[in-house]
Amino acid sequence: MGSIQPSEQKDLVLPPRPPNLPHPEYRTPRGVSPLDSVRAAGLQYPNYTPFKLPNLTIQPFTDRGLSSSPNKQDLLSAATEIIHLTPEIGTELTGLQLTQLTDVQKNDLARLVAERGVVFFRDQNMDVHEQIAFGAYFGDLHIHQMAGIIPDLPWVHPIHKDETAVNGRSHQIWHSDVSYELQPPGLTMLKMDTLPKAGPGGEETGGDTIWASGYALYESLSPKLRAFLETLEAKHSGLEQAEKALRTSGCLRRDPIETNHPVVRTHPVTGWKTLYVNENFTKEIVGLEKRIGDGILDNLYRTVAEGYEFQVRWKWSKNAVAIWDNRATFHTGIFDYFPHLRHGLRVAPQAETPYFDPKSKTRKEALAEEKGKKA
Repeated sequence: MGSIQPSEQKDLVLPPRPPNLPHPEYRTPRGVSPLDSVRAAGLQYPNYTPFKLPNLTIQPFTDRGLSSSPNKQDLLSAATEIIHLTPEIGTELTGLQLTQLTDVQKNDLARLVAERGVVFFRDQNMDVHEQIAFGAYFGDLHIHQMAGIIPDLPWVHPIHKDETAVNGRSHQIWHSDVSYELQPPGLTMLKMDTLPKAGPGGEETGGDTIWASGYALYESLSPKLRAFLETLEAKHSGLEQAEKALRTSGCLRRDPIETNHPVVRTHPVTGWKTLYVNENFTKEIVGLEKRIGDGILDNLYRTVAEGYEFQVRWKWSKNAVAIWDNRATFHTGIFDYFPHLRHGLRVAPQAETPYFDPKSKTRKEALAEEKGKKA
């Protein structure tokens, strides 16, 4: 596959490694994809060698977007082009290298991602170490409770499917990443380095990802339903995922948990309300008779899946990056490339504990109020 040239060979400040990582002798070299280097070292990739981590506890968090300018001028003025891919969600910035952004521009990026849901960059010259350092600027990096890792870089979640992924279509489900955590990820970053050669002539194609706007989906509901949903909490569960891990890889790093989160949450940067339930991890609405709660959830899941006007579909290219807000979007990968290889690397900084502020507004309400102030 060849090496990825890092923007510059410099020392990077990475989070401290957990003390009991497997394969302590292994180190991922700079500028080389772990897809190559881990296997070259004779190790399983992604790696499921069991090791234990302490259970997560609530940690302080302040969103970097709160330190940005509302006009995001330092970031946007540096881009050669700003392409809004749909009216509701998704923006592509060209002419920027993420490794060269200043802290002020990173703060602007956090705000832009919070507003547009997902922001895309192509042709990023960034190795995995730089990706970790970049993600860690925005918060404590999440280590997945059971997914395969890079042995020495456990904060990275390899997105990896090949000819062994015979049940890969079962993962094609709308979700928000690990929403059962006490502090689920906020700004989340995926860099794709290997695309499936699934076209008729071996062209690199397939494996697109779709995101949907939680802001817009919530606004599409009737006012009476929105008012009712704002009174509710839902149970998000990591138990099923943990059980699957014990049946298959045998790798479970923390005690699995279930957590109650508001059905409608407030984004701390935008102040906008967003829908926060997902088919993968939300199991029930707390305090409602099961058949009634399940009926509401099924309706909301269908709204997410069928709200095409609130979605953006991204066609990957080699070394493209997507940065999305896991609090205000849903996403799903399209598994249309079996048995071909698709590989990328994801890092996910943890954010705040989900909350609902009764004084918060829908996105349209907030934007209309802001427009009125300027008139």
